[in-house]
Amino acid sequence: MKILDKYIIRSFFAPYIISFLIAEFILIMQFMWKYIDDFAGRGLSLFDFMKLLLYYGATVIPMAVPITILISSVMVYGNLGEKYELSSMKTAGISLIRIFFPGLIVAVFTFGFSIFVSNYLKPKAAYNFLETFTSLKRKKPTLNIQEKVFNKEFDGFTIQVNKKDKDGRRIEGVKIYNVNDRTSENYNVLTARNGEIFTTDDGRYFIMRLYDGNQYIERKNSSLKRSSENTFPLIRYSFDTLEKAFDLTLFYNDNSGNFFSKRRDVMNSIQLMEEIDTFRNKIIAEKTFLRPNFTSILDTRIKQEIKEDRSMMRPHNISDFQRAEMKRTYSNTYDQYINRELKAYSSFSETIDSSRRYELLEMSAENVSYQKNMISNSISNIDRYKEYKNYWELGLHQQYSWALICIVFLFIGAPLGSIIRKGVMEFLSWLQ
Repeated sequence: MKILDKYIIRSFFAPYIISFLIAEFILIMQFMWKYIDDFAGRGLSLFDFMKLLLYYGATVIPMAVPITILISSVMVYGNLGEKYELSSMKTAGISLIRIFFPGLIVAVFTFGFSIFVSNYLKPKAAYNFLETFTSLKRKKPTLNIQEKVFNKEFDGFTIQVNKKDKDGRRIEGVKIYNVNDRTSENYNVLTARNGEIFTTDDGRYFIMRLYDGNQYIERKNSSLKRSSENTFPLIRYSFDTLEKAFDLTLFYNDNSGNFFSKRRDVMNSIQLMEEIDTFRNKIIAEKTFLRPNFTSILDTRIKQEIKEDRSMMRPHNISDFQRAEMKRTYSNTYDQYINRELKAYSSFSETIDSSRRYELLEMSAENVSYQKNMISNSISNIDRYKEYKNYWELGLHQQYSWALICIVFLFIGAPLGSIIRKGVMEFLSWLQ
């Protein structure tokens, strides 16, 4: 490696690190702005929050490195142009492509780094992020209940608590609105003076143990039916103690937390290719199964009967040559007989016995209906398998497309930096 190459590569160090940190910061901030409501009120410690950000930051590295190459190449070659070093190199007879070659080495290194992250670091970081976030939701569901805030975490219910003790268990002024029965326009409200909230030992249920409360059920349209003796426009009952259980299965199944709803984010290239091969084989198997169904079952039965009749007429104890001659003679005679007989009919239906005509038509209709359903199901399966295969192929291509963009961005940023002639020195002075 020549001195020029070492000089330009060494010039990439500071801009590369600064650009990478800027790109990571922007992507992480975008994540926080979008999902800050999902984190708020969960009682996360600073350590848990930083761990989640660390895991998420690792998953966006493949998206950050192309921006890193673009910004750093603009800064490096802009700095060279600002110091008139590019002009000196051109005067010395060095071509622009040769000057860009050290930057290409950095871009190729970044290409390999992006592939490594996409196949090893990103899947593990995404999995750890999902596991950490889901475990926090499982272990600390009581932290979702905040004072004087309507909580809608539990499907079909809205919960409000006026006061919550520091122990996170005792509560006061509870209101629970049941919004499951909206279609019949019912009002279902449960109130309690105080109570307790906790999670069962197995973590499957969230329990609200309420004391000294009432439940009100009112039918909004019940006034139209007051003439009936069996109508109850308002139902109210009181209780001393009531336990309300909420199933936490919803939290268990929500592994994505609305962040990584796609399985391909936790898979590497080998696993993605295995999924692609799986659905490709399913498509081939479905097409293989579909192909024989275009042949009528009735026609298959007729051919089988003719084959059985010919095998019964096959003579024994003769040579292969004699058997071939008899088969050819029999076939020709059979064909001549069929052609001669068919000339006596004006339509195909006349060749069928009138007593069996309805039976054969019904059999044919059933066969056509069966074949139609089989073909429709096979075609729909093939279309669905193709969508799945395209889904996994997109994930595989994304891993390598983000890496390839690093090289493309070098040939965008380097000429742009040499034109604008603004480099890293001015940027660092601006930071100071």
